Amino acid sequence: MEGAFDDRRIDRCFLVQWLVPPPVRSRERRGRRAVSARTKRSPAAEWPVPERRLAAIFAADIAGYSKAMHADESGAMRALQATRRIVDRLVSARRGRIANTAGDSVLAEFASVADAVHCATAIQRMLAEAEGDAGRFRLRIGIHVGEVMVHEGDLFGDGVNIAARLQAMAEPGALRLSEAAYRHARGLPDLRFVDHGLQRLKNIARPMRVYAVPPPDGRALRPALGAVAALPIVASRIITSRIVTLALLTLALAAGLALGWSRLAGPERAEEIREPARPRLSLVVLPLVNQSGDADQDYLAEQLAEDLSADLARAPGTFVIAHGTAQSYKGRPVEPRAVGRELGVRYVVQGSLRQSAEQVRFAVHLTDAETGAALWADRYDGARGDLAAAQDALVAQVGRALGVRLLEAETQARAGHPADAVDLVMRGQALLNRPFARENHAGARPLFERALALDPANTHARLGLAEVLVDGVLNGWTTERAGDLDAAERAVAAVLRGDPTHPFAHYLRGETLRARARYAEALAAFERVLALNPSFARAHAYRGLIHIFLGRAEETEADIAAAIRLSPKDPLLGAWLARDGLAKLHLGRDEAAIDPLRRAAAVNPLFDFPHLYLACAFARLGRDAEARASLAEFLRLRPGYTIARYRSLTSTEPTFLAQRERLYDGLRRAGLPER
Repeated sequence: MEGAFDDRRIDRCFLVQWLVPPPVRSRERRGRRAVSARTKRSPAAEWPVPERRLAAIFAADIAGYSKAMHADESGAMRALQATRRIVDRLVSARRGRIANTAGDSVLAEFASVADAVHCATAIQRMLAEAEGDAGRFRLRIGIHVGEVMVHEGDLFGDGVNIAARLQAMAEPGALRLSEAAYRHARGLPDLRFVDHGLQRLKNIARPMRVYAVPPPDGRALRPALGAVAALPIVASRIITSRIVTLALLTLALAAGLALGWSRLAGPERAEEIREPARPRLSLVVLPLVNQSGDADQDYLAEQLAEDLSADLARAPGTFVIAHGTAQSYKGRPVEPRAVGRELGVRYVVQGSLRQSAEQVRFAVHLTDAETGAALWADRYDGARGDLAAAQDALVAQVGRALGVRLLEAETQARAGHPADAVDLVMRGQALLNRPFARENHAGARPLFERALALDPANTHARLGLAEVLVDGVLNGWTTERAGDLDAAERAVAAVLRGDPTHPFAHYLRGETLRARARYAEALAAFERVLALNPSFARAHAYRGLIHIFLGRAEETEADIAAAIRLSPKDPLLGAWLARDGLAKLHLGRDEAAIDPLRRAAAVNPLFDFPHLYLACAFARLGRDAEARASLAEFLRLRPGYTIARYRSLTSTEPTFLAQRERLYDGLRRAGLPER
């Protein structure tokens, strides 16, 4: 049955489903976004699909503003205006963009964490040193790096919420950073970071490690010392002396304990204390080596590395070092383990670029930064004629393949560790990334169910379970068809309520509609996926299959070609080629169908339907011996199959029904039993 086409590996991976964003042209990706003028707001019903992008998110709020406004409205307003002039000027100077303002608060985005932190510290320093109105207020600032949704210039999303919670935790004059932001900023000179450990942020499900940069004037962190100044001078000196003495004793004791513990624990334990744990699925894309022999082509190598970093960073669960930091390694000999230690990442991506008059070749390899082991390497070619399209295709192909390799590597690395929800999801996805088989789905289902028991709101567990359930329905692997399909639809609906623009959720919605034979609605769902992410290869392929059931088989070939162009080495290639062959059989092009069907069978010998369709094509062409051999192989892989069972995969579309009779005829000639 066509359900067997659901040979899923790459796009199901929670890592991969977001790897390839809509193909924004390179010049737009690379250009700094200027501060945009506000336009008239459109009604919510008319909102377009919001743009998604990675950003350093800066949230600031004036400490004591409400109290000051209550005491002296005019004076507070003058101080607010003076403060905003400083903030606006410094945000612009660091190439930031102010997205939202509400009285005493500012929300801005920056292209890099370094710019955001430099801007924040400059603001705090200038306000601390200012006199008059400009020196009256102090800001609390929070900085996080993550994905944001942009609508009419405003910023939305979980990353914005995290930045706002960090800001609320900060002392007046200080800033707080998430661990993700800290890893980008920790090498900045002249800054002291204080590790506040794991903190629970309001309405954020998981604890987050938080780092602080103290106020430049120390006012908020030393209230006791400030109070000493109000005492008589002699008493002040006595108290100050005692405080200093106590502080020195405390420091000496702490130093002695630290030294003694490091000796007792041994060098391995001391090293563990010095180096924080590296996040799972953390990586850096180092600058690509330009092997073209033309220094003028360095720009393309840089653009590909930047785009690949941005695309990988869109994947939930990944931590990707910003391109600006990665660029500091350009032209330097690098050793992956040293880079991993310096940047706190587990994986290092390296590569090279070579151009000729006809093509661009992108070679890439992935290294485990903890062991130095080479995990994967491959190369990808694109046409030189349309450089922008080649660039988008290369990034899409490499990002997709890297996503799978990263998931495989991390799953193996976590083997034997106690499983939390994230581990369980990764293990389930790793099973689904294996060759399509009933036993792999059977093994993945309890892993997703256990993950949801630990974390009921886990989006990736919900989608993983939905995929397993709908696969079982489409392939006849379940005796609970109605219940499993209902459960899959509920899981997908829950994800879409939280994020109406989630491409993979819309994709699975299309699959549930296909399972219910609601093909027109399924087509609309797949087209929604492609509106959100035109580089979602599997959505192209499934749209091509839906065209067959809608009696438009002539449109299938273009969709299959688009899927293969986006991912020419995709593990699903066999399924896509089989759909191309099936469409040709529907159109009566039996001879033309043989080549893609043979290629499909060669790509995945365990995939059964190419053999069935080859039997049909050979029989209709009078090549009886080849027809019988192909049918025998199909029945070996799927014993007991009949024409009656194949008829159950149908549509009410008259063109489809007429075309399908050709296939029934060919299968009868090949010897497939009617019942």
